[in-house]
Amino acid sequence: MYTIETSPAWGKYHWDGHRQCNVSLSPKEAVKYGNTCPVCGKRLTIGVEHRVEDLADREDGFVKENAIPFKTLIPLSELIAIIYNTQAFSKKVWNEAEKLIKRFGSELNVLLNAPEEELKRLTDESIIELIMRNRQARLKIQPGYDGVYGKLVLNGKISIKQPQANLFGFINKK
Repeated sequence: MYTIETSPAWGKYHWDGHRQCNVSLSPKEAVKYGNTCPVCGKRLTIGVEHRVEDLADREDGFVKENAIPFKTLIPLSELIAIIYNTQAFSKKVWNEAEKLIKRFGSELNVLLNAPEEELKRLTDESIIELIMRNRQARLKIQPGYDGVYGKLVLNGKISIKQPQANLFGFINKK
């Protein structure tokens, strides 16, 4: 019927940018600056979208005839983490996600099919709103760049998405 993907913009290297100067640019904007940071003048880290545009042999938005459609979703734990302003792997987030998954059978069923009225009996209205907007492809994402993950834009404000922990983060806490 269709495939499911996470938005490429959610990744750490989708757009061009320079993390040290907090500069994120679309490929077209980066080219205007000669692929250099407009703040410090150093070379930008070129993102995946820029490379795709360099290699493209078709116009943006081209869809092959009889192409299998796709849906773009943000994972449930990421949505809940944004509402709780914490990391996606926190106990609070996983407890909430597990409650929904247990009731509806799978994460994809929660994200794609769970009736809004039933969700209202189980979880917070803010979580339901993000699930519904996710389902309807109405989430705006500020693309990731130069090692910085993409972030949701909610009500005109960028969500404070916590960085994903790595091994060194755990080691340094000891």
